[in-house]
Amino acid sequence: MNNSDTVFYFDGTGARPRPARLLLYNGGAHLYETGEDHFIAAFPYSEVHLISNDNSYHHFSLLPDRSQALDVANDHPLLPELLIQSGKTKKGLVKRLSGLKLPVLVLLVAAVVAGLYFLLVAGLSGVALQLISPKKEAELGKIIYDNMISGSQVDTNATAMLTRFASNLKLSDKYQLQFTVLDEDEINAFAIPGGHIVVYKGILKKMQRPEELVALLGHESTHVNERHSLRNMLQQMTGGILLSMVFGDLGSMGSVVAERANALQSLSYSRGLESEADEKGMEKMITNHVDPAGMVKLMDRLKEAEKDYHLPGFLSSHPLTAERKEKAQQFVRDHGFRAQPLPALDKEWQTLKAEVGDDVPSRKIDGDRE
Repeated sequence: MNNSDTVFYFDGTGARPRPARLLLYNGGAHLYETGEDHFIAAFPYSEVHLISNDNSYHHFSLLPDRSQALDVANDHPLLPELLIQSGKTKKGLVKRLSGLKLPVLVLLVAAVVAGLYFLLVAGLSGVALQLISPKKEAELGKIIYDNMISGSQVDTNATAMLTRFASNLKLSDKYQLQFTVLDEDEINAFAIPGGHIVVYKGILKKMQRPEELVALLGHESTHVNERHSLRNMLQQMTGGILLSMVFGDLGSMGSVVAERANALQSLSYSRGLESEADEKGMEKMITNHVDPAGMVKLMDRLKEAEKDYHLPGFLSSHPLTAERKEKAQQFVRDHGFRAQPLPALDKEWQTLKAEVGDDVPSRKIDGDRE
């Protein structure tokens, strides 16, 4: 990695900074290990403030109490965008611009031009979302699925068992959902446009109750039903590719889509889309006579798992905020659900858990069986 692309993260635990890779998306600054995809931390733009700058670096605080900080080189390609997105700083706009070196000013102008282009692409993605038919979406989803699964180990037995478990649930009247279990310990799951839902064995091992799995499937099926996955994907495409997707032959676009398929797996959903997936997922739980408190248990389970794993795969693409959990808890209180026996679902759950095994829990959460 070019040194100018590296930022230095002060996490508040020591004096030495941590080299990191900076990405700006979904309303915040996201930090990853250099040379790898290991997630470190994310900070909303509202908490990123410029403290000072010198001949080499711009120095940002990352929290209101300034306990964490970030140093960004003056020639870092994302510095102009970070300055724009972080809003008010100690210097006025004119003073701040006059203090920048010429290459940075050029980059700042380029960022403004790029911003205008992205506004155009965002408009095109909205139009494309309306024009892409369910049939074309399914074709697109198959291309993405085949590329993502290539090279991965599918657990065929667990896949069949998860499919039987899901067959007891009403999850979609728009799409024919297809389920896949990957034989990997990563704690993750994701939805693909058109109806594929991929679940990693690692997240199944963490679960202790069938309600947690119903919550996960309800959440991911909402991403499919409401076309969240498709919307996220379209927003990453250039204008030319979008137009080709809408009006062209997907067969000729297969290589282009395939090149971007792996990146789509890690796209982060916005706070609004995640809240919608939570709420509609819990509505599906009630429709299927499953206690919606399982959604809160799933959130607690994933939050606990995050402490034990270096990369929280699911949480990096499905950011779990305190607001999301509070809304889920309020939903449960508002609906006063009374649980009832679901023998068919319980039977399939026991079979699936026997197949995937049980991760040794480091901590128990409310509702776990002894």
